[in-house]
Amino acid sequence: MHPVLTNWRSALLYLATWIPLGCVLGLLVSVSGNLNTLETAAIITPVTIVLAFVCLSPWYVCRSLPLKSAGTFRLFGQHVLAAMVVSAAVLLVARVTASTLTDVRPGLDAQLRMADPVLAVMVALVYLLSIALHYVVIEAQTSRRSELLAREAELRALKAQVNPHFLFNSLNSISALTASDPGRAREMCIQLADFLRTSLRLGQRPSIPFREEIELTRMYLGVEQVRFGQKLQVSLDVAAACADCEVPALLIQPLVENAVKHGIALLDSGGEILMLARMGKDGLQFSIENPYDPAAPSSRNGIGLTNVRQRLEARYGMAARLEVEASDEVYRVTLVLPVRA
Repeated sequence: MHPVLTNWRSALLYLATWIPLGCVLGLLVSVSGNLNTLETAAIITPVTIVLAFVCLSPWYVCRSLPLKSAGTFRLFGQHVLAAMVVSAAVLLVARVTASTLTDVRPGLDAQLRMADPVLAVMVALVYLLSIALHYVVIEAQTSRRSELLAREAELRALKAQVNPHFLFNSLNSISALTASDPGRAREMCIQLADFLRTSLRLGQRPSIPFREEIELTRMYLGVEQVRFGQKLQVSLDVAAACADCEVPALLIQPLVENAVKHGIALLDSGGEILMLARMGKDGLQFSIENPYDPAAPSSRNGIGLTNVRQRLEARYGMAARLEVEASDEVYRVTLVLPVRA
């Protein structure tokens, strides 16, 4: 269906744009045919209505004949021929209208013949203009569709990096525990399996409620707490208003993993990860901070943060933000998402 016909508002707006165009056509016909205002209105009104609907047809023609489907001259020739046919059809409508009014306005048919060349040329030009505008709209839609497909492909690729990256780190942890504490290694394997099963299920969805994302984060921290024990403490404060906000799946876990890997794991005494989620004027605001050792040889902007940045840019463009602050002993990441509850 033509985009103009998808709802009545757009259809009315489209018809309204033909009012000034009809006035221009009427003025040209009136001058060239020496018609008065009433005679001009009687002829131009049906002509304009017919032309308005005929000029919707290029939508289907342009879609079946893309600009790259044929040579320029061949394509131009086809559209010029169509414009000539449309011009002849509209002229026929004008002549029939004038004939029906001959009894009321004698000589109207003869006067209209004087305006035929002007009306024919104007109708052809208007139709060709509608063809050009339709090509512009179609190309814009095609470009937008290609951009969306590219973003979706990028999001799928970025999301696919999350689980393998986490799994690699977790298997290293389990390997280290098998020699020192086989019981904890077995417990970590069980919790890891539960986490991966849930993350694979949630990862198939483009968006999930924030409460499910936080629950997945809890499962991840449960795996890591088996490894670190009392060295890893967690404080989580999530406002109730954030619970039903839709967020990209598997977005928070890499931030928490970054805090564990580059913060807690490198401190002999461990530390506490503080997480806070609130609704603000820009949307959902989530912050996570952790103690860290500034002197430790660690890449603070590794694959985890890079992945999150790229996913945000691919999905939201400039509407989302990921801010990083590092003081002497505290590392803080703030995530701002434009979400709908």
